[in-house]
Amino acid sequence: MSNTSKVLVVGATGQLGTVVVRKLLERGRSVRAFVRKTSNYKHLMRAGIETIFGDLREADSLGTACLNIDTVIATANAAVPRELGDSFKTVDDQGYKNLIEACIRQGVRQFIYTSVLAHPAYDRMPLPQQKRTTEQRLQNSGLEYTIFRADAFMDVIFPLMGSDLLLRGVEAPTVKRPFWFSKRFFNSVKDNIARKGEVGILGDGTTRRTYICIDDVAEFLVKAVSHPQARNVIFELGGPDALSQNDVFALFQEVFNKPLKPKYTPAAVFKVGHALLKPFSPAAANIMGVNYSAATIDSVIEMGRTARIFDVKLTSAEEFIRRKVNES
Repeated sequence: MSNTSKVLVVGATGQLGTVVVRKLLERGRSVRAFVRKTSNYKHLMRAGIETIFGDLREADSLGTACLNIDTVIATANAAVPRELGDSFKTVDDQGYKNLIEACIRQGVRQFIYTSVLAHPAYDRMPLPQQKRTTEQRLQNSGLEYTIFRADAFMDVIFPLMGSDLLLRGVEAPTVKRPFWFSKRFFNSVKDNIARKGEVGILGDGTTRRTYICIDDVAEFLVKAVSHPQARNVIFELGGPDALSQNDVFALFQEVFNKPLKPKYTPAAVFKVGHALLKPFSPAAANIMGVNYSAATIDSVIEMGRTARIFDVKLTSAEEFIRRKVNES
């Protein structure tokens, strides 16, 4: 594919989508950003970006969006909903069904999809369930697909442990979206390290994850465009190290250069919260379910082969934290 072929980014106003757009521009790609009129898209109003208005929930808007598009990179989801009407059913299920159908009609060649890790425990929750449905639709669509199942994002999880310093330089932070549940929680913990010397930890802090930074995820997505080894493949994505939250706590103490204290939240709290919230807010319940899984299940990804295929140098958690804390 030549650099003059156009890439449509769906989810362009989100934290990951914004970085994807920037990286595409840096590589000289022609970019079309799919945005809602009600979204904050001012940071995308720059030279080289074509913005087109629409909504995954409105099938009619997708035909025009996909016209003359060679590749779609899709990062949108309803995990942290922006507005009323956003749900796993309307966005991650029907919305993506609409998008795949529009891609087929308009002759889009490649569909690059951001998914989540597969695990029997995760896949009982609504967002992973819908992700698997979309994955299956893509595999049955006839489109050339590339699916990336990503582990937890450093840029989301680490600030939630107690410091908004880790959001420095972020244009569209997920944790600041206007969803009542996540917004209330983040506002309650965002300065805990600075003010209380306290770090929030899920469960007993011993389960391990291969945390990955959003910049690296975006790098994989962008490098997958027309990559010969990315045709009709599912990749798992993680960072270079398997770390527990106790390990991350130790990194915080070292980088912040002061004694800190851990605040452990028992895994059972998340399990009960998931059950209580499920009838009222599937998105809030999903967050609690994800936290319960993170507190009780290891997710360790070996990234050597995937990093070599796409020539991505993975960012360690220590590098990520130091860069953010030391930025002026």
